[in-house]
Amino acid sequence: MKQLIIAFLLVIPFLNLNAQERETHYSSWNTIDINKKLNEKWSVNTEFNFRRTNFLTDWEQFIIRPFVHYTFENDLDIAVGYSYIRNYNYSEFSTPIDAVENNIFQQLTIKHKFSRFSFDHRLRFEERFQQNIVETEANSYSIDGVKYRNRFRYKFQITVPLKTFTTNRKLSLVVYDEAHLDFGNGLRPEKLDQNWMFLGLSFRASEHIKVRTGYHDIYAKRGDLFINNQVWETTLTYKI
Repeated sequence: MKQLIIAFLLVIPFLNLNAQERETHYSSWNTIDINKKLNEKWSVNTEFNFRRTNFLTDWEQFIIRPFVHYTFENDLDIAVGYSYIRNYNYSEFSTPIDAVENNIFQQLTIKHKFSRFSFDHRLRFEERFQQNIVETEANSYSIDGVKYRNRFRYKFQITVPLKTFTTNRKLSLVVYDEAHLDFGNGLRPEKLDQNWMFLGLSFRASEHIKVRTGYHDIYAKRGDLFINNQVWETTLTYKI
């Protein structure tokens, strides 16, 4: 119950957004996650994120994100990683020109089970180095150096087993909410940058392959505008 209350509190600021000015667009996010276990404690993985929009005609983002993990127990995992993020200009409310972000992050994941459910808490702190976009003249932009910002992300996920076919073939329901807090260039939160909500299915096809697919609803605040990105997201996880 405590976890459900926390998740509800995270999304309260977004309950009245229908009354605000907003833009809605639709995207397809597809991720390949390759995982290699080195031993009982250490593992590495790399995500490749392919994010398209405008009926798949335009790039929205491309991300490469390698991690290194250390597992204390089955329910406690720490990780450090790096993200290369390329943001594309695809609309009037996106970045005005293509720009790159490089960030490093530290992450803690806590897992526990309650009855048939399993709960995941993921806490991630990001140090972000973003190309600084400046307007040189009317409707003309260029890159002028790099700006630094911090961001904290909290993700609360519930997984509900639906059907077990064999030991390595299972179907589950997945629900999560993730809040992004913008810290500016300091260590104190300044605003709620965006909120992600996901509802979908996860199918473990074998010991090595898992597929998760579902609806991902995102709200992001950019100045006085709220951007609602409605996403169909699919992730393929492959364990070597």
